[in-house]
Amino acid sequence: MKRYTSVTCILLIALAMAACVPVPISEAPTATEEEPTPAAQEEAKAPAEAPTDISCENSYQGESLTVYQQAALTGPLATVTGTGFVNAAQDALDQINADGGVCGVMLNLRVEDTQYVVEQEVRVYEQYREETPKPLFIITTNSAATIALKDRVVEDEIVNIAPGVHAHSLYDPADGYTVGMVPIYSDQFAAFLQFVHDNWADIKPEGAGDAITVGVIGWANAFGAGATTPEALAFAASLGVTVLPLEEQAVDPSADVTGQLQNLLVNGANVVYMQSLSFGVAQVVGTLHALGFYDQVVLGSVNWGMNRDVLNILGQNAPLAAGYYGVFPYLWWTDTHAPGVLRALETFDSKGYPESEKAFTYLLMYSTMFGIADVLTVAMNNAGFDGLNGAEFMRAMQEMGTISAAGVFEMNVEGSNRAPNLAQIRQAQVMPDGSVDFVVVQDFVALPDTRPEPE
Repeated sequence: MKRYTSVTCILLIALAMAACVPVPISEAPTATEEEPTPAAQEEAKAPAEAPTDISCENSYQGESLTVYQQAALTGPLATVTGTGFVNAAQDALDQINADGGVCGVMLNLRVEDTQYVVEQEVRVYEQYREETPKPLFIITTNSAATIALKDRVVEDEIVNIAPGVHAHSLYDPADGYTVGMVPIYSDQFAAFLQFVHDNWADIKPEGAGDAITVGVIGWANAFGAGATTPEALAFAASLGVTVLPLEEQAVDPSADVTGQLQNLLVNGANVVYMQSLSFGVAQVVGTLHALGFYDQVVLGSVNWGMNRDVLNILGQNAPLAAGYYGVFPYLWWTDTHAPGVLRALETFDSKGYPESEKAFTYLLMYSTMFGIADVLTVAMNNAGFDGLNGAEFMRAMQEMGTISAAGVFEMNVEGSNRAPNLAQIRQAQVMPDGSVDFVVVQDFVALPDTRPEPE
């Protein structure tokens, strides 16, 4: 009981930004202790650099265009996936404008608060679509929005560029207008299963047999259910991997996940996959330690679950998170060989943002703006400024096929694709200086295809 109380203190008090007595860490994985898989020994392959032949055929100086974004500026997730997205978008657009805009067109950012509540997502979208001129594209930031708007954006011919990638929101209908920034959640889950299956002999917990049983714990919303689709479960079965029924956790910083994890463990889970982020991941990490099972399971997460905010919540107890794996479909702040990462670093530092905000949130949205600028260039080359509309924006994306976002990641709309299909696997490891960071253990590979058939 004493051990359980200590970890609960870590989770609840750290979430309230207070300090808690450190929990002793034993045998935390470090960057030098774990043998990488063979794929990790290869030089990391960055997403394709932005093409050099995307240039303006005409100049439209004096014109302006609005970039429409909807995000949580207030509410429990505002500091996790809200303000970082907005700050990054504004910083990138400021740089694009300072460099002459896009073919002379200045880009203005408009943001409305949705708190990630589905009714507010729809309300804001309806407000945007009534603008004159109508938006070419919008940027949303959660699965509830992509699901609620998936048919509306087709009817209105407004592209939704979205990090919330529930499979049906992107692929139903097949010719939809929702484009994912990251691989769909079922593809990510399948990729993690493939990694575990292929490397089981090396990564399995001590005493585990050959059989792999996976327990998934996800937030009680569309995002949390996004991994365990019928297509992903069929892929698991093809590998001979058992996936237990989904356990839900409340989207609440004070939620207790003891019962859910005990259910998974009692039913034989030797792998736990987290379809959550931020405090949701911290809750699972802390509770597994409290139960004494952290080193008896392989722990993995969707891409959003491997981020700086998890380490911020754990604070000085961040080494508790060492060892868990995450699907990673973009570069990270440590990939300073990539010009896009370097530019983001320079901008981030010049703004004086605290180190604790150096998260994927900022890096992803910052680089997205440069990818959007390239699409706008192609669209204006095709249709001119006066001919711009959502259909022309989508046509430009499809003409490009893959859209490099400053070399940090890429969107993929080749053929029937609506989301990228490349990702690394990284692991939280303790660095020589005692900090925790995310280290590549499998380089970029193509993910299994688990897109659904349109309903």
